[in-house]
Amino acid sequence: MKKLLYKEFNLSIHKAFFLVPLLTGALFMIPQWPYFIALMYFFFISAPNILSSYNAKRDYTFTIMMPVAKKDIVTSKILAFMILETTHLIFGIIFAILHNAVYRTPNFMLDPNAAFFGLSFIMFGLFNLLMFPMYFRTANNFGFPVTISCIITIFYAFGVEMLVIFNKAAAEILEGREPGNIAVQYGILAAGIIIFLAASYISIRISAKRFAQVNL
Repeated sequence: MKKLLYKEFNLSIHKAFFLVPLLTGALFMIPQWPYFIALMYFFFISAPNILSSYNAKRDYTFTIMMPVAKKDIVTSKILAFMILETTHLIFGIIFAILHNAVYRTPNFMLDPNAAFFGLSFIMFGLFNLLMFPMYFRTANNFGFPVTISCIITIFYAFGVEMLVIFNKAAAEILEGREPGNIAVQYGILAAGIIIFLAASYISIRISAKRFAQVNL
């Protein structure tokens, strides 16, 4: 697995995709903005371009010739995506801390706090759970899986933002600065990480079974 991940980041995935999280993370410095969008650029830019490059490089044709199991190929690719997603979140957290230090004012939409990033982890987990099982039906056609996954994650993010705007009780829990609310927000962060890992694991299991039926 370590060697397959090494191949992903040295042959299959261009290193420029590690620059994207820095650029999108800087969007957290925009005041009064829906910050889910900064993280969703991974869905709009990185994911389709990486999957397109797999086709252009005939990546699966090359990888399948190696003495590795099909399930390991699936696992390495989803793990590579998870590493990139986590990189987006890490840079988002760094810039969110800077944002809160500079502006010190509540955001009109969801504040970039611990709860926000817990919900963001869930968003990435949802994307993985939706996109990869659809994609690995063919390991070639990525347009429909990415589009459907993007649409659903957009509705998810929109729903969270509307909940904060129109439901004062939810806003108090997710944005309140009382000790009890802050504890809940960190609880949401922890739960979000667990859901992200669980959803991605389920995605790997389903995707591996589907990829096993693909003839390359």
